[in-house]
Amino acid sequence: MINPDEQVSLEEERKFLLESLIDLEREHAVGDIDDEDYRVLKNGYVHRAAQIIKVLDAGIDARETRPRASLKRILSVVVLIALIAGAAGWFVARQSGQRLPGQTVSGGIEDSTASMLSQARSLNFSEPKTAIDLYSKVLALNPDHVEALTYRSWLIALVARDAPDDMKVLALAAATQGLDHAIEVEPDYPDAHCFLGIVRFRLAGDAAGAKEQLDICAAMNPPAEVMGFVDSIRAEVATALNQ
Repeated sequence: MINPDEQVSLEEERKFLLESLIDLEREHAVGDIDDEDYRVLKNGYVHRAAQIIKVLDAGIDARETRPRASLKRILSVVVLIALIAGAAGWFVARQSGQRLPGQTVSGGIEDSTASMLSQARSLNFSEPKTAIDLYSKVLALNPDHVEALTYRSWLIALVARDAPDDMKVLALAAATQGLDHAIEVEPDYPDAHCFLGIVRFRLAGDAAGAKEQLDICAAMNPPAEVMGFVDSIRAEVATALNQ
């Protein structure tokens, strides 16, 4: 059971971390913080915020001043936290040079990505959480695999659509970090630009940033199924920019 003082302290820390993530995105966008500091700080904020939210949502509200969350909601939030924290943990490991599962001491990577990618593709929309886990396993073997980076990030954002606002902030952080890295690895991969545009608009409300990425995406002639997502949102982005 969380005692009242601890709960208040955790809620204040959660609020601070989520506000810090938003501020960090703004500072990085305008060039006030370099890429390395941005990645390190974001990793730390996301990981700690996920831990706090898990405790607050899965624990008992000691003050009893709000309705208890349903078991279904608790389970869904905990699963989403695990997905986001897992993504953040992978980035921490990658940045620190830590050896990941499936790598030998010499850095060799087992060649088992093809079957996992095939499974993940078939589950993208029917079982997104399972697909995210498969993409994570691919990334454990090949940290720069652009498809796995892109589609894991996209699915995290999709899973978070109906989540509480604090979880959406964490999902935004994890998804944008993965998509930014995918673009860094392969700038000409259209899917990453497409999904980054959608994530910026849906989770961050950043119509200008979304338009920039969606325009890049459309110019690269992405797959028809990806372009379908883009076409459905470009009109909304245009309307938001004209308001």
